[in-house]
This record gives sequence, structure tokens and C-alpha cells, in this order.
Amino acid sequence: MDFSNEYLQVQNSVIRVISTIGQGSGVLIGDGTRALTCSHCIVPNNNIVGALSGQNHGQIGTVIFNDANLDIAIIEFQIPLGSGVALGNSDSVKIGQEGFVLGFPSHTNNITALGAHIAGFESNNGIQLIKIDASINHGNSGGPLFNSAGELIGIVNAKFGNLSSFLNQIQQTNADGITMSIGGIDPVLTLKQLIVEMKKNLNLGMGSAIPLKTIGSKTNIIGNLLV
Repeated sequence: MDFSNEYLQVQNSVIRVISTIGQGSGVLIGDGTRALTCSHCIVPNNNIVGALSGQNHGQIGTVIFNDANLDIAIIEFQIPLGSGVALGNSDSVKIGQEGFVLGFPSHTNNITALGAHIAGFESNNGIQLIKIDASINHGNSGGPLFNSAGELIGIVNAKFGNLSSFLNQIQQTNADGITMSIGGIDPVLTLKQLIVEMKKNLNLGMGSAIPLKTIGSKTNIIGNLLV
């Protein structure tokens, strides 16, 4: 799929979302003073910075909507950071259709574009998600999923790639009172830290996105734009 023309239309509408817990992605809507991102990318009541691709400094924004269950947040800035994107109809999405994802994976400061096919649908906590065959990584969360026309149809919120039950058991091991050291290194603590990093980076070439229509049903800020 060649989405180079559509990319040029929206490249200045995708931002890095920087908070005290790290970095995610976001997409500008409306007049460009508001951005959609994931709830797990922000810290409520803390400063959130939005920055365009390649910018070392951005603009501080305020969280005006946050739904942890839906995993969606909306950030408002005093002046537009860029242009708001065109909104599409996520209800019309079908398996096999083409799309693309923009964002800032792996702490990069420069935007990354990924081709994506609609791979299916999956329910999670009562919310139907769009499954995509893009290689989603840590930092893509909050970024936009566009259809082939360059219209926003969803917000990327997760990647598929789970650790084995054996590794999960190790991570949950309570080693209090047990002291081990090999060459001055605690192997249990080191392994737990390694598993945390594996969770961030493990990828099966799949991801999921929250449909825009679902977001609009939870907040009038988006719902009114979809009318």
C-alpha cells in the first residue's frame, strides 16, 4: 500500500506525548488545540507535554478527559500545535481493509509510519477493539490508526505479545528474606528487571486500536465532531 500522499496530509497532526512516566503518541483533533491519546500514557494532575516530530521542546497541556477503563485521554493546549485530522467512520471498518499507523515507538523523537491491515476484532473489558497487523511497539500507544483515505478511525492502545506463564511466575516471585549474589549481582532482581524490559519490547507483529466511534460515545468532545 502506498499511503505517502495521505501521510503528508497528517504528519503534522501527530505528536509525542511526554509525561513523568515516559513517552507515548497522540493525534490532534478539531482546531489543533486538543489531542487524543491513551489514558495509560498520561499522569492525571501532572504536566503533559505535546511535541511534533523532531521538536526537542513542546507545549504543556492540560488533561480535560480521562477514562482509564476505555484507556483514552484528551489533552488541551493553549494554542494549536498543528492541524486537526479528518475523522472517519470506524463502524464501516472491515477485515482486510488497508490503513496505516503513525507514532513514536521506542522513545524516538521522529515520527514513524507503519502500514496496517484490519486483521479482526476482539473484545476486551466490554470494549470491542480493532486488531491490526502492524508491528506496534512501546511508545506507539495513543497514536492514530488511519484508514486508506487518511481519516482517523482509531487510537492504538496495545500490542499483542504475552510472556509465558513461567516467566510471569518468576516476575511475581516474592524473594523477601532471600539474599543471593553472583559477582555482586542479584540474579532474581536482574531477571525481574529483564522481564519488565521484555514486556515492553516483545512484539508479535500485531496491535489493537480503540474505535473512534466508541470514543465518541463516551465523550461529547469527540461525539460532537462525529455528528
